[in-house]
Amino acid sequence: MVAYKAASVPRFLKSPDAGCRSVLLYGPDAGLVTERAALLATVFAGGRGGEGEIVRLDDRDLAEDAARLEVELRTVPMFASCKVVRVAAGAKLDVPSLKALLEGPTEAILIVEAGNLRPDSGLRKLFEGHPSSAALPCYGDERNISGLIDEELKQAGLIIDAETRAHLMTRLGADQALSRAEVAKLALFACGDGRITHDHIDAIVGDSAEIAVESFVYQVSGGDTLAALTELVRLEAAGTEPSTALAALARHFIQLHRVAAAAGSGQAVEQAVKSLKPRPHFKREPLFIAHCRRWGAARLLAALPAIQEAIRRSRRFPDLDRIFAERLVLALGHRKSDPAIASL
Repeated sequence: MVAYKAASVPRFLKSPDAGCRSVLLYGPDAGLVTERAALLATVFAGGRGGEGEIVRLDDRDLAEDAARLEVELRTVPMFASCKVVRVAAGAKLDVPSLKALLEGPTEAILIVEAGNLRPDSGLRKLFEGHPSSAALPCYGDERNISGLIDEELKQAGLIIDAETRAHLMTRLGADQALSRAEVAKLALFACGDGRITHDHIDAIVGDSAEIAVESFVYQVSGGDTLAALTELVRLEAAGTEPSTALAALARHFIQLHRVAAAAGSGQAVEQAVKSLKPRPHFKREPLFIAHCRRWGAARLLAALPAIQEAIRRSRRFPDLDRIFAERLVLALGHRKSDPAIASL
């Protein structure tokens, strides 16, 4: 069959091509691949004359029995009108054996789930070139996330305005399945309120560790050294490594520097902040702007090597990561001169 483009995949999922007996779904978004594989399996199982049987296999099953996939594909289901076999691509699923299976008659529909595959991948070439197969790329983007937000909230009878939607999307990750679970949780939390608000999102979407890390980086850039050190201890006690907090601090200071540098070139600070991706939370935006002005582009630039060095040391000596993080926080809090910061 013809290789499908990402934009045409949703149409295929709703109405698979007649004669298609095997499908490969692949892409960097594992959650999206899994979600679409589950949807396609349901379509095949319910659209071939009745309620079908769905069998899932992975490398462990194939390691225990090398012929398991062939047996499942060749065996007529006893208690269902049809069978769909979902298998995760792994070391035990080799292309030559799979090609031999696809060349012979099968009683079941095959769905293979894989990660990101190069165009010259043997698995892709097999499904793209086989007459009764299809290869479906799964690439998540903002349109997919926006669409699932609409879908989940519409089912729950909730509405969301554009600004709140933008805030929600900054709290969701790239994995579509995890994002759907977060939106479903949000809809359940806001059930009966009629409209999604920032308070709903802040209360339920994302974990507390993420919020605590965000508080930590703002405490550091705001010069509240004692609060930052206290938050660092709390984060570690809750299971968040100091190196994770340092990585977040590096991203925060990079964004601060971008805005400060743009302002130094004549752009309005507020406009520069709007161009950031992800944009700071609207409640923290005034703080972000204040911290940009407090530091200035030169001092922010001088602080970045010190942060990167602390990250490097924490990775090299993980047992001492909290010490490196605490030294950095103290140094940034006392930033009396740019050379002092850069020499840490």
